[in-house]
Amino acid sequence: MEPSEANCWHLFGGTGFIGQHLANSVLSQFPNSKVSLFDIRDPKQIGWQSGLEKYSHTDRLKYISCDVRESIRLLEEPSSGAVLVNLAAIHREPGHRPEEYFETNIKGAENICRLADSTGCKEIIFTSSISVYGEHADEVDEDSAPKPKTPYGQSKFQAEQIHIDWAKRTGGRLSIIRPGVVFGPGEGGNVSRLVSESLKRHRAIYLIPDMAKAGIYIEELLALMHWLRQLPMLGSEVQLVNGVSAETLFFNDYGKVLQAIENFKTNPLKIPVNLLEMGLKIAAPLKTFISTNSKIHPERLAKLTRPNAIRSVRLKEWGYPYAWPLDKALSDWLSRGI
Repeated sequence: MEPSEANCWHLFGGTGFIGQHLANSVLSQFPNSKVSLFDIRDPKQIGWQSGLEKYSHTDRLKYISCDVRESIRLLEEPSSGAVLVNLAAIHREPGHRPEEYFETNIKGAENICRLADSTGCKEIIFTSSISVYGEHADEVDEDSAPKPKTPYGQSKFQAEQIHIDWAKRTGGRLSIIRPGVVFGPGEGGNVSRLVSESLKRHRAIYLIPDMAKAGIYIEELLALMHWLRQLPMLGSEVQLVNGVSAETLFFNDYGKVLQAIENFKTNPLKIPVNLLEMGLKIAAPLKTFISTNSKIHPERLAKLTRPNAIRSVRLKEWGYPYAWPLDKALSDWLSRGI
């Protein structure tokens, strides 16, 4: 299927970190486009990000209260250039019961595909996750077999199959992006915490030994989404790519780049992984007494000890023009505020 000009974007999970940034990029780049944000969270309550508020009083941006676990309907008939973007997910780990990941991520995929059927929409973009690869010792890419281990990864992989079934059944255009750790203004996750701690201490933080931590800057992810839409489908009706940086990022790369940008005078704080693992084992019995929102929750810290060496063979084969190396990404992020 040849790409079409999308003049109406329906973003499910649209008031989240990626959704608000995507909405802003669409509205700023395509002056004839409109965006609808479908989400259970009202942006007026959780706060606007990425400069999106300037569009909130125009007819180009609207918010629709929506729970993707339930039947979805559009407020108006979609145009021929409509695109549905499925960003909706239960994803935070820890923080949810196992069944919650399946309930939201699978029902959301089913309902969004059902909406595409009922409205005749012919294009869906789905953000999956590198969690579908599970735990692995070696580098993996799009041709590696998914082996999800967590409820989040398992539910995301099942949601991929639901979208693929839709594309095969309808001939619709489907792009599946498996992002690594997405970082940038307003992200508020592990990379934000690492950068904030380093800036507060005026000191880089290293893991010893270093380990791969595949990630992507939010601006690179948005550029990738728009770029994929301009490609004719390459031999099938599904584009599936890993949304990660051009070169595999390692945990200590963030500290090294911050050291250069901020000119830290103090030597890096080096944290031995084996001591961290030992501390996590000791703290494990106490995790039920620690808030799942705490940055020192054992399950959250345990992620630091798990490498995720993910690369994208397909993006390089297809000639994607990477534009945001880590030094440029962190400089841009710092200039916009953590």
